[in-house]
Amino acid sequence: MIELKAWEIERDLRDSALPDNNYSGDWGNVRVLRDAYDVILKALWSSRVPGSGAPEHLIVGAVQAVENMGRDVSAAESLLDVGMDALNDNNMNLLREVTSRIFYYLELAPVLMKHPYHDFVHPLGWKEISASFPKKQYNYDEDMLEDKVYGGWIGQISGASMGTAIEGYMHENLIKVFGGKLGKFVREPDTYNDDITYEIAFLLALSEDGSDISSESIAMKWISYIPFGWSAEYVAMENIKRGVFPPLSGSFFNPFREWIGAQMRCMVEGLVVPANPYEAARLAHLDSVISHSANGVYGGVHSAVLTSLAFAINDPRELIVESLNYIHQKTEFRDVVEDVVRWCKESDSWLDVYKKVRERFLRYNWIHLYPNTASVITSLWFGEGDFDKSMEIVASFGYDVDCNAGEIGTILGVMLGLGGIDGSWYEHFNGVLNTYMDGMESLSIYEFLVKKTLRCIKMLES
Repeated sequence: MIELKAWEIERDLRDSALPDNNYSGDWGNVRVLRDAYDVILKALWSSRVPGSGAPEHLIVGAVQAVENMGRDVSAAESLLDVGMDALNDNNMNLLREVTSRIFYYLELAPVLMKHPYHDFVHPLGWKEISASFPKKQYNYDEDMLEDKVYGGWIGQISGASMGTAIEGYMHENLIKVFGGKLGKFVREPDTYNDDITYEIAFLLALSEDGSDISSESIAMKWISYIPFGWSAEYVAMENIKRGVFPPLSGSFFNPFREWIGAQMRCMVEGLVVPANPYEAARLAHLDSVISHSANGVYGGVHSAVLTSLAFAINDPRELIVESLNYIHQKTEFRDVVEDVVRWCKESDSWLDVYKKVRERFLRYNWIHLYPNTASVITSLWFGEGDFDKSMEIVASFGYDVDCNAGEIGTILGVMLGLGGIDGSWYEHFNGVLNTYMDGMESLSIYEFLVKKTLRCIKMLES
């Protein structure tokens, strides 16, 4: 079969087209498309988190995030009140203009050279990031592999389901409303969670490509199966659809590139290479650069490392200390993690650490990587390997609770195995994961997630 050139396809189309005297025109679709864009536009300015109803102004978070990266955001910031007024007045013409200008000003925001962000390095390439990483493979009990993988997925889904109902709120208000109920399901849970969709996409890509997996092949699964993303993933998916591929997709006009998105989803890379943190880190890097850059990528790598190490290390504190070997020493992320670990060592309770975290990251968004990494470390440190106790701490800590509880649940699920998680956490799921992914609206946790992960482990080891 001879493939036609583009000009031939267009010529044939034009030559075969006959005028239709009965066609009356159809301009209605133009308005439909505009209205669909305006729904997203309004959501950028004011929305509620789907699982918890927490209020959110993502466009404000974008300005906040770029300032955290040591940029002068005054030009963009000066338009926030104008945009809010336009939103309240439903002046969509003005809101479209203001939003575009804000993203433009953020991309071109001048560097503030004296900002502490610039005291650190921000490598993006794998070779530079991993130069000091040990390539050690740890011993683990292969007879317990299936149980640990199963426990990891169940722990993640359970933790994320618990956290979904309370994400986006701070410790003080969570205590005020829920008190002693925190660390349990505060309402009837379900398994819908956007974070896990990206892990499923990774498994699909890995199942097809094996050791040849690439950032591009993972990204293709995103746009094939995931209908919509938020913050960093939203921008990345829009970039990819327009042919801006990784790693540029993670940084190009993406103010959210150092938020939690990579950390929340890279546990899967740790699950597919048990007790091999270097390889888990490498795979997580491929995944993370799709939607993130610099510190955002390091967070994804760290999540994978913790998960992989959990197959070999049963003490959460030892696990955290060992994970430091897989963070570039001159990055701000390393500085943050070291501070949090030191606070944990010096404090008598997780609440003391929380107070330090709250003060240190007061200027950071609740979805930013740093306070949420602090939540994960603190909850693991003071949870002492107890699933219920750890969930109570992470729930009470606040911030992006579903992401943090999902990560902790995966790590502890691997450590403890399925038997280490009380059945009350997962029996009501009836073994089913619900998603909004095309063609995968209802999945068997065991048949799909666990078995596919085990097959990927064997494939990568062969």
